[in-house]
Amino acid sequence: MLSDTRVGHRDGRKGAKVPGLRDYLDHFRSASAPGAGRTGVPADRSAEIEAELTAVLALLDGVHAQCASIVARARQDAGQIVAAAREEAAAVIADADRRARAARDEAAREVLAAARAEAADIVAHADQQASRVRDRARQRIPALARRAVGLVRGLQTEPTASAAGRPDLPGLPGWSS
Repeated sequence: MLSDTRVGHRDGRKGAKVPGLRDYLDHFRSASAPGAGRTGVPADRSAEIEAELTAVLALLDGVHAQCASIVARARQDAGQIVAAAREEAAAVIADADRRARAARDEAAREVLAAARAEAADIVAHADQQASRVRDRARQRIPALARRAVGLVRGLQTEPTASAAGRPDLPGLPGWSS
């Protein structure tokens, strides 16, 4: 006679029947008395094992359902993690694009400022050269004016013709012989 015990779940649900300790120990007893030959019908071990395992495997049905639930939740969590990672990657890319544009704009501002400074230096140098030319012209004008007046006064007298057929103009190179 089998004394079965009903095993329940932790949450209070009723579970499958599990053979008791006595039935479990009967598996290890021989079918006949020690030393005597085997007589009688051997026990149907496969039926006993099947009945015993059916009860234990029935307990695993809940575990399989839990596993399926855990796997489904893990897949859902993984999908959320992937979506969050994609959003974060998009934000990183957008930030990198913004910083790259800012760096390009800053570089352009620096190049433009350098070009303006160089242009200002060139203009200042040209102004200095023009000032030097004006100063030199102011210094030379009185001497050139005196020379021009002297030439004009020399024209009032009759010039002599030179060998080249030009009048000799005193003070001008190439004009006098």
